[in-house]
Amino acid sequence: MYKISVPIMHHYIKQNGRQRILEELRKMDAQRIFLGLDKYELDYNKRSLSLEELKDNCRFFKENGLEVGIWIWAFNITEKNNFINMRAISGTEIKNFICPKDENFVSFAADYIKDIAKTGVDIIHFDDDFRYGFLSDSPACLCDLHIAEINRITGDNSTREELERHIVSGGKNKYRDAYLKANGDAFRSFAANIRKAVDEVNPNIRVGLCSCMTSWDIDGTNAAELVKILAGGRTQPLVRLIGAPYWAARNAWGNSLQDVIELERMESSWTRKDNIEIYAEGDAYPRPRKYCPASYLEGFDTAIRASGCTDGIAKYGIDFFSNADYETGYAKFHERNRKTYAKIDEMFGGKECYGVRVYESMNKVSDMVMPTAVNSSVNIQDLFFSKAARTLAFNTIPTVYAGEGVCGIVFDENARNLSLDALKNGLIIDIAAAEILTERGIDVGIEDIGASVVSGQTEHFIKNNNHILTDDVPINDIKLKAGAEVLSDTETPSGTVPMSYRYENSNGSRFLVLNVNTRSDRDNVLKHYERSRQYAENTQWLSGIKLPAYVYGNPALYIMCKKKENSMAVGLWNFFADTAIEPIAELDAEYSGIKFLNTSGNLDKNKVYLNDIPPFGFVGFEVNF
Repeated sequence: MYKISVPIMHHYIKQNGRQRILEELRKMDAQRIFLGLDKYELDYNKRSLSLEELKDNCRFFKENGLEVGIWIWAFNITEKNNFINMRAISGTEIKNFICPKDENFVSFAADYIKDIAKTGVDIIHFDDDFRYGFLSDSPACLCDLHIAEINRITGDNSTREELERHIVSGGKNKYRDAYLKANGDAFRSFAANIRKAVDEVNPNIRVGLCSCMTSWDIDGTNAAELVKILAGGRTQPLVRLIGAPYWAARNAWGNSLQDVIELERMESSWTRKDNIEIYAEGDAYPRPRKYCPASYLEGFDTAIRASGCTDGIAKYGIDFFSNADYETGYAKFHERNRKTYAKIDEMFGGKECYGVRVYESMNKVSDMVMPTAVNSSVNIQDLFFSKAARTLAFNTIPTVYAGEGVCGIVFDENARNLSLDALKNGLIIDIAAAEILTERGIDVGIEDIGASVVSGQTEHFIKNNNHILTDDVPINDIKLKAGAEVLSDTETPSGTVPMSYRYENSNGSRFLVLNVNTRSDRDNVLKHYERSRQYAENTQWLSGIKLPAYVYGNPALYIMCKKKENSMAVGLWNFFADTAIEPIAELDAEYSGIKFLNTSGNLDKNKVYLNDIPPFGFVGFEVNF
């Protein structure tokens, strides 16, 4: 069952009254409430008062049928203290964030969590600061304690400057490995100490955390491993994924709404095999709707539901600061969509996602090489964001994160440890992946990688004789082997340079190669109709298999396909400001029957002619033989 958790601030309850809050929770169909305690309270008397209130509120909500969790920052303290702060690898002190290797802090936090456990809560959940990254100008932690631990592991006496250089440049090395191990060990030890403290009160209390971007790599461990430690031996692990609707409202890290949905599906694929309760980050921060519209939250929720990638959602539908009757829009949209939720479950439930396999490795930093002929620099934190998924999601190409898929796509450092089994269905690759695969002895059709040059003003797509604006993007002056078929090119001062080509090597492996450095955002070359058509047309050439469904000509029309036996469900979310006017879905076969969700249309063999999809509208259909 898809469980809805609603987080609110604990102090908000006193302001609004518990009964009023309970009414709003019921409108949201909440089965669980998370009460945010915010940061640690250093004043013992204030802490005692807060925990007494928590105990009383916990009793009230549990008596009214809700599971009750608390939500608290793991390492964030804003009051003056004597603990040791984290320090970024650049040397910058990260104020207000305490290093988990500070034993005094670990003892303090364990005692604090033990007191929370005594209030009768069902769950204790750590907030978004259970991480080392995105807290400063570079990842952490290289405080004196971490440096000493790294030097103990390596047996050297390296300075911070020397360690920083090894972490962000060169290839795999013992210093980077030691940095990742020291980071991971500190978090693992902290989690074990917290679990031990909770067990002394009640071993049945669940303890979980919010995963963050660096939780999956740079932190030297991963969220799945940490929540299993926090769970102990008796409780089910619990993790909240990272990637929220408000990111799209703010264009955070270049993410659109379909991108954060893909991120959560990616993280779920890394976690799903374990017995972990996974829930999505349905955050509309900071609320009310003027900051993040309810349409963003509902689009996110319906897509996550349809994908089946989580066990539920943290749906932040109640404003953290204003009166409970001030922003009621999130709850109203939720109530209006109840029937849609049920129909999504009926149409998409029990089916498996099908589309282009996105190959995204959870661990890239340990083995990365910097610089290379293609990439001269890297922000290791940004490696989390999948540029491969972004280009497919914008261009209405369905994706999958497990199995072989219709064909595969792999960009950048993800090619370094890619299984050779991925080659058999054909691959879409960028120039960085092409360089890496060539170094691995795999023929991708490049005779010479060439020097870095700047593209001309446009990319010329040869088949349709169409020119698409590029705005001077970095490419490589590649020289191709015989047999490579150029699909698009550009004019540079040094002559005509291929921008994309396809190639089959002597082993029968097929590649669609983009001569684009995708590490930095290149939306102008990765997101447009010709690129979309190029992906769709070459999928069958790569693997001999057609896309399950494809719609041409609508920006950010997000698609999801799921199959079971003789039926296929297709969802379409219009995450764009324009109406998608009478879209036509091209299917992989001729189907005989169809039923619609939130729309109507006509099935004609292998095409579905749909009615308009309004901005941020969702429609679906199910076809069968």
